[in-house]
Amino acid sequence: MTEKTHFADRYEFHSPKPDGVSQNVATTDEVRITTPVEVSGMGHRMKRKEDPRFIQGKGRYVDDVKLPGMLYMDILRSPYAHARILSIDSSAALAMPGVIAVITGKDLEAHKLHWMPTLMSDTQMVLPTDKVVYYAQEVCCVIATDRYIAADAIEQIVVDYEPLEVVVDPFKALEDKVIVREDKELKTNHVWHWEAGDQAATDQIFEEAAHVIKQQIYLPRIHVSSIETCGMVANYDSSMGKMQIQDFRLPHPPAPSPILAEGEKNAS
Repeated sequence: MTEKTHFADRYEFHSPKPDGVSQNVATTDEVRITTPVEVSGMGHRMKRKEDPRFIQGKGRYVDDVKLPGMLYMDILRSPYAHARILSIDSSAALAMPGVIAVITGKDLEAHKLHWMPTLMSDTQMVLPTDKVVYYAQEVCCVIATDRYIAADAIEQIVVDYEPLEVVVDPFKALEDKVIVREDKELKTNHVWHWEAGDQAATDQIFEEAAHVIKQQIYLPRIHVSSIETCGMVANYDSSMGKMQIQDFRLPHPPAPSPILAEGEKNAS
């Protein structure tokens, strides 16, 4: 008889194997904890739904979308992790045939579009107006009639930077010797705090514990490696004042740029 525990609903005995358990797992007499059958997670087979369209060449990507008068955007990124932007010279890029606009943080600031909210109740730059705060941050973007023209125009933009002291250790960042986000009212790098549970009860458990082990573990940055990176197609109807966005994963931060570019295109 199985003893009731908080894992009781996830017990799966391997002799015999229950329905839904992967047949690739070696049979043992040990109890293996997996997700419930309804979840179809670890230890269960899950039928793939996306394969047919891909093996038939019917996958749909950003480059498959073609609209009348379609424009393309490319982004110039910072070679510095922390630097002040002294000037941006886009004259050579704007002189290239096919280039519609070069949009900077100052352009977005004029329309109050240079900052955007985040999922963590904070704000972040859409495009910087004064300084960059991480390596490869978006500095400005080019809107052109062809994706390759946009890419070539990026190389013609000259940005004058004043490199600033960097901080890459989160614990040293909390010392506030180098303030990265100068836009914050409180001049500190500690910009977000989260906690849950009963702190007093938690502290009591540690105080009464026979042994307490502390360990500092370094985890390198990890990220998914999708076949297609973030991208979007935005179709702005100026007569209706509406924007239709086809989102392929997540849109790039300079989302307001197509609106400004459409204005530039109509003005020309």
